Amino acid sequence: MATRKKKSKLEPVAKIPLAGVMLLMGIGMLLVLGVRVNTGDTLHLSDLIPFAGWFLSACFLVAALRVGGYRGSPALPEIILLLSVIGVLVRSRMEGSIENLDGWRHLVQPLGFVWLWLAWLFSRRGRINGFRVFWPLAFLLSLAVIGGLILLGSRFRGAFYGPGGLTPSEILKIAIPLALAGFFCKNEKKWDAKAFWNPPLGQGLLLAFAWILLCGLLVLQRDLGLLVLLSLTLVVMLISVTRSWSWGVLCSGAVAGGAWVVLEHVDHGARRLQAWLDPFADPTGSGWQVLQGLTGLYAGGLTGTGLGGGRPDRLPIAGSDFVYAVYAEELGYIGCLLLILLFGLLLRRSAAVANMQTELFPGLFATGLLAVLAVQIIVNIAGVVTLLPITGITLPYISQGGSSLWVTSIQLGLLLGMADVKSKKKKTGKKGK
Repeated sequence: MATRKKKSKLEPVAKIPLAGVMLLMGIGMLLVLGVRVNTGDTLHLSDLIPFAGWFLSACFLVAALRVGGYRGSPALPEIILLLSVIGVLVRSRMEGSIENLDGWRHLVQPLGFVWLWLAWLFSRRGRINGFRVFWPLAFLLSLAVIGGLILLGSRFRGAFYGPGGLTPSEILKIAIPLALAGFFCKNEKKWDAKAFWNPPLGQGLLLAFAWILLCGLLVLQRDLGLLVLLSLTLVVMLISVTRSWSWGVLCSGAVAGGAWVVLEHVDHGARRLQAWLDPFADPTGSGWQVLQGLTGLYAGGLTGTGLGGGRPDRLPIAGSDFVYAVYAEELGYIGCLLLILLFGLLLRRSAAVANMQTELFPGLFATGLLAVLAVQIIVNIAGVVTLLPITGITLPYISQGGSSLWVTSIQLGLLLGMADVKSKKKKTGKKGK
């Protein structure tokens, strides 16, 4: 008798919880709109656009991941959705004071989910390895973007911006980790188990020259935050590929020394350093933003002033690098702890994605993306609480902006793709009689 062949079981598609996130958004939306009513504002149908955009795009993202067969951890997409809820609520709370992107500002978050989904689609099931050949192009693109901004960009508050206030330099947060991962993979044997006192001389000089060139352009572009961010990312990736902490000691010293030189001798950096060391020296000038941020933190106390009880209007550029101060004032120390816990979970899940990679390139690339996210979070919050000078680095998914949010979405989409690894089928080895 002919035996029937058993159908191979498909891997279960990850079930991403959405109901709880939707409930949180609904409650937050009612609170935000209630604050506007209590302050005497008249509500319009257009006030629902940011929330409706989030609802529709979140449903699209979850449905697209399920239909596409996402089989990674459901925790990572859920954390991303939760952070996006907080970001939309904070930005909506501050009404038109942030996300000044003309009529299409409400598309920033929905488009972010689209970029996230596309990044997942093109990097899942080992496809990320196809990106390896583009590492020289990624570095050249980074130089071209910074050079183009210096030559053609418009100047605002000491830095250069593209059309519409966008910051094309944000793409370096993806391009530089990609370039470094490809460079180290091509020369894997030369860097493996090498301490800084015994480096591969030729490769080391090449890396040093390329990095000095990049840093020089960033200093000319006056993007000190990106300079610090990428330099610390290089440190993390060097430690990862060489498996030697000695590079961390050497490079951290070099980064600190370089940052001190820039902050001390470049006018834009010197003003930030002075405002950090002694904000009371110029309380109505360079120290004003730092002092107002501290005022918001102290006013928040343990439980905060309550949603709508804060004064984001008194803090310059509240929606970008100082959005944490606005959040802390209204939600207090407890709210800050919950946000930091959520960021910690995001970084932990991202680290798990890097650790699960079995090949060098995706492992290094994931480590680079993780380092960028971690440095952004730490440096932004440390700057607001005055542990570090202000660098202009945004808080991922919470701060304003199109470029920053979209690039963060692509980073998270790539991590989702690397988490979505096709498992190997086990052979049963059973033989019929």
